[in-house]
Amino acid sequence: MLAPVVQAVNRRAMIKAENLPDGSDMFARGGIPMQDETKVERERHVLTLAPGDQLTGLSVFQIDQPHQHILVQVAEVTARQGKAHAGIQGCAIFRALGKGDVAVLTQWLSQGACTQAEPTLLKPPEQDLYQVVWNDHISGQRTSRIALEDGLFHFINVFRLTPRKRHEFIQYFQHLSRIVRVQPGYISSNLLISLDGFHAVNVGQFQTQHDFQAMLRKPRVAMGFAQGVLRRIVPGPPRLRQYALVMVSLSDTAHMEQTG
Repeated sequence: MLAPVVQAVNRRAMIKAENLPDGSDMFARGGIPMQDETKVERERHVLTLAPGDQLTGLSVFQIDQPHQHILVQVAEVTARQGKAHAGIQGCAIFRALGKGDVAVLTQWLSQGACTQAEPTLLKPPEQDLYQVVWNDHISGQRTSRIALEDGLFHFINVFRLTPRKRHEFIQYFQHLSRIVRVQPGYISSNLLISLDGFHAVNVGQFQTQHDFQAMLRKPRVAMGFAQGVLRRIVPGPPRLRQYALVMVSLSDTAHMEQTG
């Protein structure tokens, strides 16, 4: 599930990141290089998560925290270079809070387009390819959005799946979400399952990190998570990371469709 960062980093993107000028004034909100788009335009970029056949890549890169900002810059540069790629529709970059991880979520036109893409931070390995199978939004709508302008707190749970228990897992997750959604600050849960069937991921949203951490302290929530292990639906507890969204980038085509 976790792609090795040393092998995944594209050398050309790293060179360009190393040559970026120092100084925080170069970066807009979330550390986005100020180049061809205005800050307002970038903050209006939106990725939509909805159940269906949309191919989604989600790779989590583990790196020592002192070097996290470098990897974030590399990911940003790579995302801007990949905007014109015919196969990618958009991406979101997340910076782990309190850890060195960087998560990259991408959306692709097809698995073939992903396979043919150049090896960069945006291209997930095969084990990191997912489809959204279920989502829940506090508004009752059937989609969720990832956008800087929303200012939401994000978290990602990674579950290892027990063979032949996919259906039971989805039912367990839906039950767990009914417990979580009544907690203050809840926005959405978005369940993705890997194409190889070995992992499931929840990309979740709360209004604030404080709301999320308060939810984790609720005994009913803790018991809900424990049921997955006690009933042998999952082999162990999920891996949890808390994130700040630092960038959302759309392909040129997707950006025109969104603004047209």
